[in-house]
Amino acid sequence: MTQDRRQKLWIRAFQAATETTYSAAHRRQHNWPTLAEVMQEHEQLGNFGIGVYNPPRLTAQQRRAELLVERENLRREEGLVLETALWLRDNIMPIKTPSAGSYSVKHLMERATGTYVTNGVLIASALVVGYPFRYDQPNVWFGMSRRDLSKLR
Repeated sequence: MTQDRRQKLWIRAFQAATETTYSAAHRRQHNWPTLAEVMQEHEQLGNFGIGVYNPPRLTAQQRRAELLVERENLRREEGLVLETALWLRDNIMPIKTPSAGSYSVKHLMERATGTYVTNGVLIASALVVGYPFRYDQPNVWFGMSRRDLSKLR
């Protein structure tokens, strides 16, 4: 399959998953948001995922401080976020219903590429690409094709 045909299929799948027009889906795929924009939109996103690890044992002030550290760690991984976003776009088509957990997709991607990524990097990458999502702290469910994910197993 040529790259152009694959790109058109991806845009059509994205259009159906997000219920937008073809031209809006096409524009979205050629103008991805930056990591900074994604992090601004998702204020609890850090290197760990959504929120912080084991929040009940921490005071509110400690959770805020830990989240700031996790967000700074994620900012340092911008190159890896973009590499992961490209890999996701090239290998997994979007669907409307969020049914793929970020943590399981992270492991599938690691096995396929041999590159370690954190849960936060995977989440940020999928948000950059534009997959439909639903929070399930600390993970996120994404609308990703089960067929494509099965191929990676």
